[in-house]
Amino acid sequence: MENNQRREILIAVIAKLTAKPGHEEELGAALTDGAAKVLAGEPGCLLYRVARSRSEAGVYKLMEVYESQAALDAHPNTPHFAEIRTALAAHLGAAPEVEFLDALN
Repeated sequence: MENNQRREILIAVIAKLTAKPGHEEELGAALTDGAAKVLAGEPGCLLYRVARSRSEAGVYKLMEVYESQAALDAHPNTPHFAEIRTALAAHLGAAPEVEFLDALN
């Protein structure tokens, strides 16, 4: 790509999910299972990583990168997203906190 061409900005998402007390392992398992489904079923999703917090017990962070706003917009409308939401519901101790970002590199 030439320097004067504008590239599409990648869309990044950071989500914080907190487990109900006693549901930490179940939430982690549901998140990693869901991540595999997202990566397999959404070609516009370039990264979907699950990480467990070292400083906050029962807290997981999702790190997501989408190739475009259209790919991000399609994400919650997929059949596997509905399955993931159902699987997570029994294990969440609070509503997810989600932040949307423009990736700079």
